[in-house]
Amino acid sequence: MVKNRLAAMINLTEDNAAFKPLTNTRPIAALPFAGRYRIIDFLLSSISHANVPSAALFIGDSGRAIYDHIRSGDAWDFDSHTQGGIFTFSQQNWKLSHHEENDYEDFYYNHRIYMHRSRASYVFVAGSKIIANIDIKSAHKQHLESGKDITVIYKVLDRNQIGKSHPFERSLQFNAERELVGVKENDQLTDEVMVNQSLNMYLLSIETVNEIIDQAIEDGVYTSLDQVIQRYLLNYSVNVYEYTGYIANIDSIESYYQANMDMLKRQNFSALFHTSQPVLTKSKYGSPTYYCEGSDVNSSIVATGSSIYGTVKNSVIHRRVKVNRNAVVKNSVIIQGTEIGEGAHVEYAIIDKDCIIQPNARVIGSPDNLIVIGKNTIIEAVEDQA
Repeated sequence: MVKNRLAAMINLTEDNAAFKPLTNTRPIAALPFAGRYRIIDFLLSSISHANVPSAALFIGDSGRAIYDHIRSGDAWDFDSHTQGGIFTFSQQNWKLSHHEENDYEDFYYNHRIYMHRSRASYVFVAGSKIIANIDIKSAHKQHLESGKDITVIYKVLDRNQIGKSHPFERSLQFNAERELVGVKENDQLTDEVMVNQSLNMYLLSIETVNEIIDQAIEDGVYTSLDQVIQRYLLNYSVNVYEYTGYIANIDSIESYYQANMDMLKRQNFSALFHTSQPVLTKSKYGSPTYYCEGSDVNSSIVATGSSIYGTVKNSVIHRRVKVNRNAVVKNSVIIQGTEIGEGAHVEYAIIDKDCIIQPNARVIGSPDNLIVIGKNTIIEAVEDQA
C-alpha cells in the first residue's frame, strides 16, 4: 500500500429504463454529449487530472459501448502508469440477481480485489450520471486535512434544479457549523429553497470501504458501492466538499436534453470546458465540418465531419451528420451518423445515431413533449406532411 495514493471506482449500473430507446444498447454513462463527448468522459477526466493511476468500472450489462469508447484508457493517460489502467467488471446486474447462488464468491469480491491490487490507501467512489468538472485532487487534499472518515462532494442548488425524484438522490442537512447532521431524500424536502445536493461522490480510506462492505454483508445489503456508502454514511465522521462549477444530473430524457441545450450558452460551456482541467475524450480524426453556401447555422454546436446544406438553429450536432438542402433542424440533439433529408423538418427532438430522416419528413415535438428516435431508424414522410 502506497501512502495517500488514490484509486477510483465508478458505478455504471444506474437504472436506465427512463432513457429508452437511447439506452437500449448503452448505459447512461455512454450517452453522447455536447457534440463529441460521452458522459463518462467527465469523471474519467477528473480522475486523470488528479493523477489517479487506475480506475475500476462496474458495468451493469455487457459494456460493449463502454469498451468501444474507453479501450485501453490512453485518452485519459491511464495506460502510462505502472500498475495502472482501466479495469472493467461487467454483468453486475446479473451478478446481483444471482449472488445468493454463487456462494463461492462474495458479491463485493471484485471491489476488494481491485482495491488490494491498486496498492492505494484511499479511494474515490462515484456513480456515473453526473456531468461536472470535479477537482478531485483538491477534494482529496481537503479530505486528508479534515481527519474525517468520509468526504462527500455536494453542490448547492435551487430546489427546482435537482431533477426528478429518484430513490438514490439525497440532500445533505447541515448544522450552523456546516457539519453534516442528516441526509434527506429529495421527495422528503418541504420548504427548502436551496438544497445541498449530494453528487454521490465520496473519498474514503480503503480500510473504511472494507469496513462498510463487511457491515453491508452482515446486514444482507447487496448493491452498488456508492449506494452502500450512502446507506452507512452517518455511521462515520463526515467531511463535506462543495463543488461550485456547472453540474447536470442526467436522470431523465428531459435532463439529458436540457444539459445538451445548456452547452449552447457560453457561460455554461465555459464553466464546464474552459477550466484548468480540460475534458478528455477518445480522439477521432476526420474532416472539418462543411458548410454549404446558403446554409444557415445559428446558436449551435456542430462537430467535425458533418455536412450542413440546410438550416440548423439552437441544436447540438454530433460527428458525421448530414443536413441536406432545405432541411430545418431546431432545438434538437442529432447524434452521429444521422442524415436529415432534403426538405425535412426536425424540432424538439433527440435523434440517435445512424438514423435517416427521409426527404420532407417531419419529426416535431415541443418543449414539454420531446420526440426521441432510436438508433438506425428510418423516418419516412407521411403523404399529408409533404
